[in-house]
Amino acid sequence: MSVVFASARFMAVLGLLCAPACAGGAISSSPSAVREPIAGIQRATALRKPALISIEIATGDLIYWPIKKGPSDKPITFSNGIGTYQGGAMAAKGNTVVVSSSSPAEIVEYNVKTEKTTALQDTFGAPFDVAVDKSGTIYALSAHEVGVFPSGSSQPYELTCKEFNETESIAVDNEGDVFVDTGYGSFTGVVEIPAGSRSTCTELQLRRPHGYLGGVGVDPKTDDLIVVDNPGLCAGGFEGRMIIYPKPYSASTSHQHNLHAGDCAGTFRLDATSTHLYVSDWTIDGSYPLIDVRSYPSGRGNGMYSSGYTYTGGFTTIPNRLPN
Repeated sequence: MSVVFASARFMAVLGLLCAPACAGGAISSSPSAVREPIAGIQRATALRKPALISIEIATGDLIYWPIKKGPSDKPITFSNGIGTYQGGAMAAKGNTVVVSSSSPAEIVEYNVKTEKTTALQDTFGAPFDVAVDKSGTIYALSAHEVGVFPSGSSQPYELTCKEFNETESIAVDNEGDVFVDTGYGSFTGVVEIPAGSRSTCTELQLRRPHGYLGGVGVDPKTDDLIVVDNPGLCAGGFEGRMIIYPKPYSASTSHQHNLHAGDCAGTFRLDATSTHLYVSDWTIDGSYPLIDVRSYPSGRGNGMYSSGYTYTGGFTTIPNRLPN
């Protein structure tokens, strides 16, 4: 069984609901388009690093929290209106933030240094999660396929798998192997598409998922596979089970940690040093999200970030490390 409110897919749904009332930047129909800032809006406060970056769904503004010890509920706006109100998920490569958008179906890139925004059309699906490999190739996850944008290209190709039935999250390892967390259908768990393949996939024999799926990721420092779920069904029990799988990704060599999510653990990102993990924490009624910070790999508590009473989408860190 899967759930959408803990994941990038739920953030994308929020963006769809907001989009009609949040029209702003022009949407181009070309496969790759450089977008200009929304007219009449002045540039916001400059980004200071290290930073945890997100997007306000209602405005399309990029916001950030300076990374520090302890909680913070006061994000800072650093870019007004990048032309999308989705922001279901984010990744980063160097100074560029990569944002998934389901409507319109595209990947939006924003360079925090040059302030340049570029939109890449996804002709295969409506992406709600995104990953970037070591070469800079972008992987855009939709419900039943993955659109792949080679580094520097606006023309995607497609990855498919017979087990892609309501996918949840995506990751890529140091070798370019792709991992997708998928639910419903005949298989619930993580499938792997080996580097170089466009349709061959393997069901990984990991620990059985419990409760609602959260997310999947890879530690770029060790190449370990990370899987998060919610055995307590997001009802206040054991929420945020993190299982780490060293290669070759076997249940027998895995180790488990409790992220102690307040409600429902979902999408997560590691920082550049792989010492802290940032994980979305949504309430079961879909109210305002939190981003929990945990030490990695121990999973011990280390702070919390929120945006007060506004909805935010995906998040990532700058600086960062690929794959991301």
